Amino acid sequence: MKTVPGELISVDDQYYILASSFAADLPKLVLKHDDAFFVSDRRGDFAEIPDSEFGFYVDGTRFLRRFELSVYGERPLVLNAAVSADNLQVAVDLTNADMRVSDTVLIAGRTLRLARQLTLYGRQLCQSLVIESFANRPVPIELAWRFGTDFADVFEVRGLRRERRGTALPPVVNTIKVRLSYRGLDEVTRTTDLTFDPSPQELTGSLARYRLTIPAGGRIELMATALAVQSGGPAPAPVLRLPEIVRRRRDEGAERDRHTAHIETSHVGLNQWLARSRGDLHMLLTDTPEGSIPYAGIPWYVAPFGRDSLITALQVAAFEPEVARGTLRFLAKHQGTLDDPFTDQQPGRILHEYRRGEMAACREIAFIPYYGSVDATPLFVMLMAEHLRWTGDRAFAAELWPAVERAVAWMTNALENDPYLTYGCRSPKGLGNQGWKDSKDAIMHASGEMAAPPIAVVEAQGYKYAALLGGAEIAEALGHPGLGPALREKAAALRERFDRDFWLDDKKFYALALDGDRAACAVIASNPGHCLWTGLVKDERASDVGLRFMSEEVFSGWGLRTLSTDELLHNPMSYHNGSVWPHDTAIAAAGLRRYGQVDAFLTLATGLFQAALEWEGARMPELFCGFERRPGFGPTRYPVACSPQAWSAGVPFQLLATMLGLTPDAHENRLTLIHPVLPPWLDRVEVRDLRVRDSSLDFVASRGSQGAAVELLDRRGDAELVVRR
Repeated sequence: MKTVPGELISVDDQYYILASSFAADLPKLVLKHDDAFFVSDRRGDFAEIPDSEFGFYVDGTRFLRRFELSVYGERPLVLNAAVSADNLQVAVDLTNADMRVSDTVLIAGRTLRLARQLTLYGRQLCQSLVIESFANRPVPIELAWRFGTDFADVFEVRGLRRERRGTALPPVVNTIKVRLSYRGLDEVTRTTDLTFDPSPQELTGSLARYRLTIPAGGRIELMATALAVQSGGPAPAPVLRLPEIVRRRRDEGAERDRHTAHIETSHVGLNQWLARSRGDLHMLLTDTPEGSIPYAGIPWYVAPFGRDSLITALQVAAFEPEVARGTLRFLAKHQGTLDDPFTDQQPGRILHEYRRGEMAACREIAFIPYYGSVDATPLFVMLMAEHLRWTGDRAFAAELWPAVERAVAWMTNALENDPYLTYGCRSPKGLGNQGWKDSKDAIMHASGEMAAPPIAVVEAQGYKYAALLGGAEIAEALGHPGLGPALREKAAALRERFDRDFWLDDKKFYALALDGDRAACAVIASNPGHCLWTGLVKDERASDVGLRFMSEEVFSGWGLRTLSTDELLHNPMSYHNGSVWPHDTAIAAAGLRRYGQVDAFLTLATGLFQAALEWEGARMPELFCGFERRPGFGPTRYPVACSPQAWSAGVPFQLLATMLGLTPDAHENRLTLIHPVLPPWLDRVEVRDLRVRDSSLDFVASRGSQGAAVELLDRRGDAELVVRR
């Protein structure tokens, strides 16, 4: 295609994720364990497709770019492919096509079953291939794995081009093992050790070939293992066989389940969504010395993200308090301590993103870690307060109190006494927008002109308000009563000024942001829903906000569009300017419920639930396109969305907690269900092992004509269960 000068629309965003026109169309299978993950096609292959994300990754580096199975030089036929319900294995059933030489059929199609299983453990990818024959005579077969690696940083895979790369080292091959290595510009040697059992008849630096004879009605098993090794890193762990990996991973899962409340509902589809979401959340949880923290999403965000991890932990705080503990400890350990423009670090600031690949080590990107997030710091305080409300764990709160104090100081002092949380990027490698809508074109005026910094996005003011009140609660619980009134006074002053500066009287809605001149970005966006969630909105404004949210210009039928269809820059296929983000809609729904707009809440919750059932395996993606819902059709996918994504996995838990009106008070040893309500399609919800302070409760909520009836089934401990209507 010839490009006419002046007609090219370029993307001026160094962290833009490129979409391959071919690979984006392909169904994918993903698994993750700690800092390792893989993306395969439905055959279980890492297919050699340009600009695709297929491969095996550890610590943000692709250690295996290609791994493809062939039978007599042809790819097998897919019969079935799935990820196990517990997210421990990928299982693929394959069969052979008709194998011909001229007019002679060597092997008739569907003679062999090739059962492939893949799993991860630590830095190890293990693959089992069982070849089973259904012929009544011995079957000769030639089978090969073709492999290769590029040791690409995940940011290269996303589309970021580098001026220089390191050096690929010559492969080292023996009878059962191939070693592929790369010396990076960071002077670290990264190595992929491929081991084959039994040894193939032919093994090179890119091929393992087997010539086998499968007995009549017999079976043969082959094993292939890829181990990622890094100089200066931990010593390689012993290579494990697949059954041992699965056993260990199941033990890990059982331990997580011990600290988890269990939910069963009357709706099969909702149970499926909850089970898939819990499995995805547990897969994204990553063990660190400080505890487990949810990484943001696969494949692009397999790393700690302050905002994403904190919101996810808030979504599941009622049901999995351990997620909050690990997240808070990890982020406290890496809290900002100095002023560093390159990483946008400031004392007290909570990190945005932490990468450990070659490009981070060479400072080609700023995420080492990077602190360019205006909202992670107040969300940190919000989560600490919520965890204390549920657990009453003052010892833990006291442990993290210095980090809370530093976070509050950053919010109230470090910004030159500005009442608003604002941002402006100081790093040449940083993010221009530092709210949750952090793409380059996400914060604009109605004219389409981009907002100039310092920018005060609307939702960050809601987070600051909730953090000031939460900080006051924590201070008073820990015996610092003098701090509480001052923080509450700041919160009240913020609420008054916010309403004056952000309210658009002609639109009966709140501005998306204020720019550096304090001019309002007078566009209709989903962001003010977060201010409903945090309680910053004045009561008399909430009904107008709710009406706008439920209008056709914002509500697509599946969820809230991030930008109204009436706005100049609306694009339902964009990342932040008209798409639907499930976590964003769920937060707004919870906010509408907070202000008594029950019907609007149930409408949004129902839309999200129905959208979840449209995705394969009820796995809600990071986002989807904001096209209008059409009867008989599902939502339209966004081609490079992460799936799974942590805060999408948290959505059903947040919606369920909001339906039930769960309101903890560990200090009073009480759980209150405020105006519990269930939608028309849900008759019953049973919750077991819900913990409040030192007690755990089992109860059931049943839909009635006036809200939901609640029955206490069992109680371990002396916590009180109260229902308020």
